[in-house]
Amino acid sequence: MIGIDLGSKFVKICKIVNTEKKKKEYSIVSAVVDISNLSGTEKTDKFTAVLKKIGCLDDSVYLAVGGKDIINRDILLKRNKLIDIKDQVNNEVVNTISEDLGKTYSSFSVIKNNSDKEYNIIFSAAPMEKVNAKFSFINTIDALTVSGVTLEDFALANAFVEFGPNYKNSENIILINIGYAVSNVIVMNGKELVFIKDIDFGGQDITRDISNFYSIPEKLSEELKRRDDLRQTINFNMKNILKKDVATLIETLFRTIEHCITRQFIVSVDRIVLTGGGAMTEGIDNFIQDTLGIPTEKWNPLDNNKFVGYVNKPQGFYLPIALGLALEKEKKANV
Repeated sequence: MIGIDLGSKFVKICKIVNTEKKKKEYSIVSAVVDISNLSGTEKTDKFTAVLKKIGCLDDSVYLAVGGKDIINRDILLKRNKLIDIKDQVNNEVVNTISEDLGKTYSSFSVIKNNSDKEYNIIFSAAPMEKVNAKFSFINTIDALTVSGVTLEDFALANAFVEFGPNYKNSENIILINIGYAVSNVIVMNGKELVFIKDIDFGGQDITRDISNFYSIPEKLSEELKRRDDLRQTINFNMKNILKKDVATLIETLFRTIEHCITRQFIVSVDRIVLTGGGAMTEGIDNFIQDTLGIPTEKWNPLDNNKFVGYVNKPQGFYLPIALGLALEKEKKANV
């Protein structure tokens, strides 16, 4: 199975080519392709060439969708043996969601069994137009077939449960994948996913503000985000930039913590974990920790002793969603 994360700037590809189940060791191939300045035909040609180079043609593909326009609701349902759970969810959705669900692909997942009387469910609906666009791009590659599509948040959780640090087993964690344009925020109670949310914040926001503030090209701004030696040459203060750009993320984290504690998904947050290309921004972990007073660190999924053979570790921050998708089994789409 190939996991393909079709981002707004990068396409991330990941395939687990060998698994030693007894040792729980993995061999993988991966690639990160910049498609931001390519036309439709150029994207297809470059994408095909990369797939051929890493030996990932003639395979099944798992895709993911995400973004602020994805409808996510956590629903508390009382168990009713007389009514099918699907009908229960549909009845609840009709009464609580005002958006037109007729133009979406929707699904639900039971995420938490509170007791023998009730359970929590995440209901999700993705715009048909967004999902179909993902399929259309893959359909330009004759050698690939789409096996399924899920939410980016679920793929992120899959990767973290399998490859995250040991503290994932016992802590309440907010895991944030900071993409180029969108960030995925999920809450984990141990290995149990209890909350998901996507927000319009990403690495591009920080890059653009650096570029505008210092009147420099965006390419140089990208370098400044990651290299302390460059920032010192121009007396650059990253903290001032982060105060402005990370405000949306900080507000989302405040509301997420309040919501999850109120709904009794968690009693507190032990740790915030950052991944994704935007997490490579120097100092963003310290800024969030200082602002919220919660231990915050970065997670590179490929910095893990479960991976054997050649591993391109610098790519790891870009790959959590693609890696989570590569773990999927062939099944029908669940969005």
